[in-house]
Amino acid sequence: MTGSPDASLTAPIINLKPSTTENLIDLVLGRPGVAAHVLASLGGLPTLARFTPTALTERFGLTLDEATRLAAAFELGHRRLIEGASAPKITCSASVAAWAHPRLGHLAHEEMHIIALSGQNEFRGARLIARGGLHALAVRTSDILRAALELAASGFVLVHNHPGGDHNPSIEDVKLTVRVQGIADLIGMPLVDHIIVTASGRFSSFVADEWVRRATQEQ
Repeated sequence: MTGSPDASLTAPIINLKPSTTENLIDLVLGRPGVAAHVLASLGGLPTLARFTPTALTERFGLTLDEATRLAAAFELGHRRLIEGASAPKITCSASVAAWAHPRLGHLAHEEMHIIALSGQNEFRGARLIARGGLHALAVRTSDILRAALELAASGFVLVHNHPGGDHNPSIEDVKLTVRVQGIADLIGMPLVDHIIVTASGRFSSFVADEWVRRATQEQ
């Protein structure tokens, strides 16, 4: 009888862990044989995760419903990474990069976030400051400092991503950092570091890599 107490005992147990990536995608789509072609065309999951449902329908002939289910699966995985990570203890540039990578590394556009710190360099909070395109974003010094003040920061860290994959700062990144650092020092709320992350996991630190000092010497 349907719905009987013993029905669950005879239901097949599905263990997804041994499944290939192609099989998992086919399960989400509900259509076998599609994933292999999609992954071969794009080179892997990181590129596929950046596609919008509309782009997937246009390029691979998926229905909008199929493409939306796939995008939803990626979003769930992304949220699982973020929610599973506890608030970081900011001890070094690597700890900032570890916080930022699951949040920003996969994005196809640039985002800049601020991490507010307590007097003991403990995580006080974070906030999105600006969102841009593939190669740049526009942000004002006043936006950064206002967010730091609203978060009651004793000091703060800036972090943004480079979707193109180059973890080195641009000239604009260096100029912004110098401006923010100068004003932050004047008001007694220091910029502790500025971290740039990429999808590959590589990152740069303005403190560890001495980008500000290098820029000053080159002037």
